[in-house]
Amino acid sequence: MMEAKASIQTHWYLLTGLVLGLAIGLLISLLIAPAVNAEALPHELDQAGKAVYREQIALAYASNHNLSRAMSRLELLKDVDPAAALIAQAQTVVAQGGPVTLSRALAELGTAVQQLATPTSP
Repeated sequence: MMEAKASIQTHWYLLTGLVLGLAIGLLISLLIAPAVNAEALPHELDQAGKAVYREQIALAYASNHNLSRAMSRLELLKDVDPAAALIAQAQTVVAQGGPVTLSRALAELGTAVQQLATPTSP
Protein backbone atom coordinates (compact mmCIF):
# COMPACT_ATOMS: atom_id res chain seq x y z
CA MET A 1 0.00 0.00 0.00
CA MET A 2 2.87 2.36 0.77
CA GLU A 3 4.48 1.69 -2.59
CA ALA A 4 1.40 2.87 -4.51
CA LYS A 5 1.40 6.16 -2.58
CA ALA A 6 5.09 6.67 -3.17
CA SER A 7 4.75 6.20 -6.94
CA ILE A 8 1.91 8.75 -7.14
CA GLN A 9 3.95 11.34 -5.25
CA THR A 10 7.00 10.84 -7.43
CA HIS A 11 5.17 11.74 -10.67
CA TRP A 12 4.14 15.28 -9.67
CA TYR A 13 7.28 16.59 -11.37
CA LEU A 14 5.76 15.60 -14.74
CA LEU A 15 2.65 17.69 -14.18
CA THR A 16 4.70 20.58 -12.80
CA GLY A 17 7.06 20.44 -15.79
CA LEU A 18 4.12 20.37 -18.20
CA VAL A 19 2.46 23.40 -16.59
CA LEU A 20 5.73 25.36 -16.43
CA GLY A 21 6.52 24.48 -20.05
CA LEU A 22 3.13 25.66 -21.24
CA ALA A 23 3.41 28.89 -19.24
CA ILE A 24 6.90 29.65 -20.53
CA GLY A 25 5.87 28.77 -24.10
CA LEU A 26 2.88 31.10 -23.90
CA LEU A 27 5.02 33.89 -22.48
CA ILE A 28 7.57 33.55 -25.25
CA SER A 29 5.02 33.25 -28.08
CA LEU A 30 2.84 36.14 -26.96
CA LEU A 31 5.21 38.67 -25.46
CA ILE A 32 8.84 38.02 -26.28
CA ALA A 33 8.78 36.75 -29.87
CA PRO A 34 5.25 36.85 -31.31
CA ALA A 35 4.67 35.40 -34.76
CA VAL A 36 4.30 37.96 -37.52
CA ASN A 37 2.15 37.13 -40.51
CA ALA A 38 4.07 38.60 -43.42
CA GLU A 39 1.86 36.88 -45.96
CA ALA A 40 -1.41 38.73 -45.30
CA LEU A 41 -3.68 39.45 -48.23
CA PRO A 42 -4.53 43.10 -48.85
CA HIS A 43 -8.16 42.73 -47.75
CA GLU A 44 -6.96 41.23 -44.45
CA LEU A 45 -5.00 44.37 -43.50
CA ASP A 46 -6.20 46.80 -40.86
CA GLN A 47 -7.34 50.29 -41.89
CA ALA A 48 -3.86 51.78 -41.56
CA GLY A 49 -2.39 49.00 -43.69
CA LYS A 50 -5.08 49.46 -46.33
CA ALA A 51 -4.35 53.19 -46.38
CA VAL A 52 -0.66 52.53 -47.01
CA TYR A 53 -1.57 50.01 -49.73
CA ARG A 54 -3.84 52.58 -51.44
CA GLU A 55 -1.06 55.17 -51.22
CA GLN A 56 1.39 52.84 -52.96
CA ILE A 57 -1.15 52.05 -55.68
CA ALA A 58 -1.84 55.75 -56.23
CA LEU A 59 1.85 56.63 -56.40
CA ALA A 60 2.45 53.82 -58.88
CA TYR A 61 -0.49 55.03 -60.97
CA ALA A 62 0.85 58.60 -60.87
CA SER A 63 4.14 57.40 -62.32
CA ASN A 64 2.90 55.06 -65.07
CA HIS A 65 -0.85 55.86 -65.58
CA ASN A 66 -1.67 52.18 -65.98
CA LEU A 67 -5.31 52.17 -64.86
CA SER A 68 -5.94 48.48 -65.46
CA ARG A 69 -3.01 47.56 -63.21
CA ALA A 70 -4.19 49.98 -60.53
CA MET A 71 -7.73 48.57 -60.74
CA SER A 72 -6.50 44.99 -60.35
CA ARG A 73 -4.54 46.04 -57.27
CA LEU A 74 -7.49 47.95 -55.82
CA GLU A 75 -9.75 44.93 -56.30
CA LEU A 76 -7.52 43.02 -53.88
CA LEU A 77 -8.66 45.38 -51.11
CA LYS A 78 -12.31 44.39 -51.73
CA ASP A 79 -13.57 47.91 -50.98
CA VAL A 80 -17.26 48.48 -51.65
CA ASP A 81 -16.51 51.76 -53.44
CA PRO A 82 -12.80 52.08 -54.23
CA ALA A 83 -13.18 55.54 -55.78
CA ALA A 84 -14.85 56.92 -52.66
CA ALA A 85 -12.19 55.32 -50.45
CA LEU A 86 -9.40 56.91 -52.51
CA ILE A 87 -11.01 60.35 -52.53
CA ALA A 88 -11.76 60.19 -48.80
CA GLN A 89 -8.16 59.21 -48.13
CA ALA A 90 -6.93 62.11 -50.28
CA GLN A 91 -9.07 64.47 -48.22
CA THR A 92 -7.69 62.97 -45.01
CA VAL A 93 -4.11 63.48 -46.23
CA VAL A 94 -4.89 67.13 -47.04
CA ALA A 95 -6.61 67.67 -43.66
CA GLN A 96 -3.62 66.20 -41.82
CA GLY A 97 -1.16 68.34 -43.75
CA GLY A 98 0.36 65.42 -45.61
CA PRO A 99 2.36 65.60 -48.83
CA VAL A 100 0.59 67.34 -51.69
CA THR A 101 1.95 64.83 -54.21
CA LEU A 102 0.35 61.98 -52.25
CA SER A 103 -3.04 63.66 -51.94
CA ARG A 104 -2.94 64.61 -55.61
CA ALA A 105 -2.05 61.03 -56.63
CA LEU A 106 -4.87 59.61 -54.49
CA ALA A 107 -7.39 62.10 -55.87
CA GLU A 108 -6.25 61.53 -59.46
CA LEU A 109 -6.63 57.77 -59.14
CA GLY A 110 -9.96 58.14 -57.35
CA THR A 111 -11.25 60.32 -60.16
CA ALA A 112 -10.02 57.89 -62.82
CA VAL A 113 -11.67 54.95 -61.04
CA GLN A 114 -14.88 56.93 -60.63
CA GLN A 115 -14.93 57.83 -64.34
CA LEU A 116 -14.32 54.19 -65.24
CA ALA A 117 -17.21 53.04 -63.06
CA THR A 118 -19.60 55.73 -64.36
CA PRO A 119 -20.95 54.83 -67.78
CA THR A 120 -20.61 57.61 -70.32
CA SER A 121 -23.73 58.72 -72.15
CA PRO A 122 -23.64 58.84 -75.96
